[in-house]
Amino acid sequence: MKRFLFLSALFLGSACLQALAVEGAPNSIQYQGTVLDGQGAPLAPTSPTVYRIEFRLWSQITGGTLLWSEQQLVTVSNGQFSVRLGEGQAAADSVAPQFAQNNLGAAFAAKDRFIGITVKTTPAATEIVPRLAFLSSPYAFVANTVTRVSQQPGTVSNMRLTSIGYATRKEDTGAVSVALTVDKHTNLIGAGPRGTVAQLPVAGGLQEVLVAKIDATDKVVAISPPPNGKINGSSQNIRLKIQGESVTLQNIGGEDWWIVKDTRDNTPVGTIISYAATEPPPGYLACDGSSRLRDDHPDLFAALGTAWGSASEANDQVIDANRFNLPNFSGRFLRGIDPNDDGVDNDAGSRVNLVAGGNAGRRTGSYQKDSFALHGHTNGSDPGHIHPATLTSSDRIKFAQRGDTDLDGNDNGDDAINDGNPQQGTTDVNLSFSSPPTISKAFTGIVKTEDTGGSETRPENVGVRYCIKY
Repeated sequence: MKRFLFLSALFLGSACLQALAVEGAPNSIQYQGTVLDGQGAPLAPTSPTVYRIEFRLWSQITGGTLLWSEQQLVTVSNGQFSVRLGEGQAAADSVAPQFAQNNLGAAFAAKDRFIGITVKTTPAATEIVPRLAFLSSPYAFVANTVTRVSQQPGTVSNMRLTSIGYATRKEDTGAVSVALTVDKHTNLIGAGPRGTVAQLPVAGGLQEVLVAKIDATDKVVAISPPPNGKINGSSQNIRLKIQGESVTLQNIGGEDWWIVKDTRDNTPVGTIISYAATEPPPGYLACDGSSRLRDDHPDLFAALGTAWGSASEANDQVIDANRFNLPNFSGRFLRGIDPNDDGVDNDAGSRVNLVAGGNAGRRTGSYQKDSFALHGHTNGSDPGHIHPATLTSSDRIKFAQRGDTDLDGNDNGDDAINDGNPQQGTTDVNLSFSSPPTISKAFTGIVKTEDTGGSETRPENVGVRYCIKY
């Protein structure tokens, strides 16, 4: 797919003034731009994404001589990216296979220079057209001496230029800890199984460090200040959680660092979203009630605590002090809590915890079983009715004798069965009739409707995946 490109370039140089002599400028160029696809939409519109991008310098806007090339892993966020040309690796150059990365400064020996960019979204991706022309700033590469310093009288008493270092990038993957150094500007770090801590150094001068997370796990790359230093005035770590997130920090001397660029997702930790796919998006976990180690997700544990339980991974009825549970919204609807007893949840007092250690009552995380409000079903009024029955001559009425069998309930010797002789046995006695008598039974009571319905009570619904920001 053909892609178009809008680029703005910022070129940074540095020098150290000793009398009127200047050290060689750094062999790199700051380059920023915006990448759009063939429909004009930015790449990586929703979350930062790392792309392999190839950069080439040509002598002409089309055709011409290839003067220099390299490739870098570049974080693109909503189409925007920022790189330092000269700090990458030699490109696997299909345009000129024999060509290797060379000195970037030497490529600007003539005035006409054009940059070609290829975003490797597919192996067959082609160079974006048209190539863009460099303007005057890169030609500072040839200005290795200062011939004159002008000063307006009375405005400046002295002048001092210090150096700022930009060096090749560094890759670390899976390490428990990484000691960042000021001679490694760009650090692409993959978090280890329990996360990775990247500690900033004591700079001792104006320095800049970029740290980016390159792995796709939910483990954290934590950027920590030096032992006695701070980041933005705080001793807290900076956490990179999503693949492609990056932070650029600067130091003007000593142990304190300041954030100058931040691509992290600033959605509050603990935010719940409904997601249309089964697997959660980067930076989120599924609300499936799973048990998590507190050390693996300290930010999420700080936000949730044990509101949703602190059960062990193996048994949700056993509390584990090292764990906390995610919300479990599988197959459930959400209901706002009634913490002030405003009468909107009359049964809030009976809300229970889902798993051991979780909240109950009028608090987040509490659980409430399904229920019907008290009600009844009527089926008209029954004032009373008769159920007649007719006995045939062969029908018998059977009495089991237990003690006195006086049929009228009075022990007066008029036993109808035994001609007035009371019986004290247990023999069953049957009555037979020469003509069928009719008996009747009066009936009053409640008429019950037939059972109807399915396996649960529910409204019309569609399925989504609830996810939580970690």
